[in-house]
Amino acid sequence: MLSFAALCRLPAPSRRTAGRRLSFIVALRACAALIILWHHFALYPPLRDWAAPLVGGLLDWIEHNARATQVFFVVGGYVMARSMSAHDWSLRRIGCFATQRYLRLGIPYLATIALALPIYAFARGWVPDAVLGAPVSLPQLLAHLFFLQDILGYEPLSAGLWFVCINFQLGLVYAAALWLRDRIGGGATDYVGLLGWPLAIISLFHVNLDPALESWWLYFFPYFFLGVVIHRALAGGRARLEFWAFQALMVAALFVEWRWRLGIAVAVGFLLYAAEKLEFGAHWPRNRVVARLGQVSYSLFLIHFPVLVAVSALWARLGWTSPGAAVAGLLAAFLLSIAAAFAFHRWVEVPASHLTRRPDTVPPAPSLRPATQEA
Repeated sequence: MLSFAALCRLPAPSRRTAGRRLSFIVALRACAALIILWHHFALYPPLRDWAAPLVGGLLDWIEHNARATQVFFVVGGYVMARSMSAHDWSLRRIGCFATQRYLRLGIPYLATIALALPIYAFARGWVPDAVLGAPVSLPQLLAHLFFLQDILGYEPLSAGLWFVCINFQLGLVYAAALWLRDRIGGGATDYVGLLGWPLAIISLFHVNLDPALESWWLYFFPYFFLGVVIHRALAGGRARLEFWAFQALMVAALFVEWRWRLGIAVAVGFLLYAAEKLEFGAHWPRNRVVARLGQVSYSLFLIHFPVLVAVSALWARLGWTSPGAAVAGLLAAFLLSIAAAFAFHRWVEVPASHLTRRPDTVPPAPSLRPATQEA
């Protein structure tokens, strides 16, 4: 009898892409994860408040300007399109993809919650409740289990968990578009573009302007679809001009209302397109540290906030609240986050990725709760 992994196995990538390195994409993910980490470190008390007399100006600048989740959405759209678009999609394959995607994203996500809860218990009374949130309830846990906490209005149990939920939604939407292409359009109708363009327009000029809609995939869809468009443009044919048309659309949206995150997405999209078009993205940058950080970027994104809370609570309990000690605490939290990310990647993320499939069958997870959701 076939195992679940064998039943759901997707065909291996084509020879053209199977051996292709993604050095530039890995570097983008590494940089974005570090930016997100320091954004949260500059945002959440008490360490940032204690350190303010020494580095308050720098922390304020990081808090307001260090934004990078859109990088993960652009990269995620490109990687998904690169991995999924050549396959034939049925309802069974969508079901398998949803299960595999949940396990790949959800096991590290749930492990983060399991680690965070005892840390919050240790920190309660020493770290502000605004950071820790109210004591966890069973409905809140169940909402997290099904990626519904933001939709149902529950407090998130760690910074960045919202991103996992949105990323899961976007993956399902893209798989559904591919199913429409293959089963309704018979492969002849381009449902990815036919649906993607109007959805992106609705988002850019309406949904993305309303922060109350941040709990839904459509708010972030233009960033993700930009990655898909980059893959389509690089594939050639009539889609060659699509990238420039979509970039022009995003620039037009910036004239309607300036959004830093959207502007960054435009820049990242251009850099990614150029790197893949000119083929230097396959081998640049060649840096082992950047490559390793990119590899563990999802783990770093998930684990850094519990580490920050643990260090903050320890510093508070020990009375190390001077500005110098707080700066040292931020640096210690940074180094411990890096170390924890490597351990988390080795013992949680990698086993999750191998649980139901071979590592080459489904696109890798992108690898990132801020004061406002879109950090």
